[in-house]
Amino acid sequence: MDEKIDVSVLVLAKNEEESIVRCISSARFCREIIVVDSGSVDRTREVARKHGATVIETVWPGDYSVQRNRADSFAKSGWVFHLDADEWVDPGLAEEITLFFHSRMHEKYGAARIPRKEIIFGKWIRHGGWYPQYKLRLYRKESGSWKGRVHERFEAMGEVATFSSPIVHDSYKTIHLFLEKFNRYSTIDAEEEFAEGRRFSIVRMFFAPAERFFGRYVRHQGFRDGFHGFALASLIALNYFLRYLKLWEKHDSLSRQSREDGQQGDLP
Repeated sequence: MDEKIDVSVLVLAKNEEESIVRCISSARFCREIIVVDSGSVDRTREVARKHGATVIETVWPGDYSVQRNRADSFAKSGWVFHLDADEWVDPGLAEEITLFFHSRMHEKYGAARIPRKEIIFGKWIRHGGWYPQYKLRLYRKESGSWKGRVHERFEAMGEVATFSSPIVHDSYKTIHLFLEKFNRYSTIDAEEEFAEGRRFSIVRMFFAPAERFFGRYVRHQGFRDGFHGFALASLIALNYFLRYLKLWEKHDSLSRQSREDGQQGDLP
């Protein structure tokens, strides 16, 4: 069982020198680890190479699915395992994945979904819809593809296995980092809705955040995580409020531009 399994680990990274070692170290049971770096200005690439990973530098395409699909092309193995730089493999999951290949179960399945354990503000969040969030990260190359500019997902063909041990995710160490990331996500979500022609609704802007708060805090029992649960339900609600506010901003900007164009056209 000490033999490395024939899997390529693909790690998307940018400015992750503080997290990358733990991520790489947890995946050493796999034959190949590739760090796909998109413009780090810290020591991410140097540290990754020092700890045995292959580093490939690419330009960030502005789309997580495009980057993950691109990363697949760098893998030498027939199976790939996607990790983010701020994630690591639980020892129990390493054993499960190893057994999955040594027992030849991988011949039956084309992919596997894995629960993700979220560490947020220093605490494992067990409720509020945070755990288990199953992520399809291990799959046979060319068994599907990634979809979605953000909140990306892998759409697989064929049977999908389910593991019980988690990937551990420690991205949201502070409220500042949480807000920074979700501010970026709300911008992308608003841009996508605008591009799809979705209209702004003031009713939706107020009721959707309230529904999200209720869903996270009450329906999914976020209150069982104490004040962490309340804070996270509130932040998720705020994210949805910003998403619809930014959609309004785009429609308002378009409307003002149309009026200005119309006024210019009326000039003699």
